[in-house]
Amino acid sequence: MKKCMYPFLIVLLIVWGEAVFAADASCDDLIAQSEQLWLENDYTGSDNLLDQAMQQCPERAELFWRKSRNEYDRIEAIPRDKKPGKEELIKRYRAMEALAESCMERDPNDGNCLLWKGIAMGRRGTTQGVLKSLSDVDKIEAFWLKAETLNPHYRAANGSANALGDTYTALGQLYRVVPTWLCIFPFKQIFGACGDIEKSVSYQRKAVAREPKRIEYAKELAVSLLCYGQRKDDLAAIEEAKKILTELQTYPVMKPVDAIDKQHALMLLQDPSSACGYSRDAQQEQSRDAYKE
Repeated sequence: MKKCMYPFLIVLLIVWGEAVFAADASCDDLIAQSEQLWLENDYTGSDNLLDQAMQQCPERAELFWRKSRNEYDRIEAIPRDKKPGKEELIKRYRAMEALAESCMERDPNDGNCLLWKGIAMGRRGTTQGVLKSLSDVDKIEAFWLKAETLNPHYRAANGSANALGDTYTALGQLYRVVPTWLCIFPFKQIFGACGDIEKSVSYQRKAVAREPKRIEYAKELAVSLLCYGQRKDDLAAIEEAKKILTELQTYPVMKPVDAIDKQHALMLLQDPSSACGYSRDAQQEQSRDAYKE
């Protein structure tokens, strides 16, 4: 009887293996199509294909960070003065966090999952206000530092996304926007992380080195240089920043947020004093006095 079962089991395993292979191939195709729609800034179309892939391959981690990214890009494309209210934005950012957490559960060693978990938390923080979100700063920093060590290799075909470069620019923004007065006792002991404008400039330079014509990277390097130059009384850093903000006006626009960044570059040229607290979504208060209030 047992011998009679062996051929049946072998056939069953072959059929099962072929089904798994077919499902994986189908998911690969859906992800590729979703990526193409993302490149075309069709985030809803991209989501629809990712939803189909989730039905077929629910354990694919990358499906979840890609959906989180779609929501981020959808929100970032809305100008500051036209964004939804804080409650609605925070709700959407928490949904992004949940997607990133699902990604992390499926593959804790995928740096993209950690990157998007930190991005979602970071945007929730700037929406609430950095000074009201200081308890999350060390967690966000930890996610991005871990993502950096995992060295994610994803890069969009046109360079409009670069996982490691995006991790660098995220860390550069964190070290600029988070107040430096958190570095002193007892704040460092309480919150665990603090601002560091030298680190900010260093990380932004690494991001630009990966994608020299990426508008966001260039703008963020210039913002950090402006902040550094004003804090350190370094005129060369300020002039370098102004040159970058001017030159990036000639860079190609690849996604809706690039046009916003070009506008913000001109705004920063007109008002360099806004650099240290600059965030694309909302200007951030950083002073210790404001924190005490």
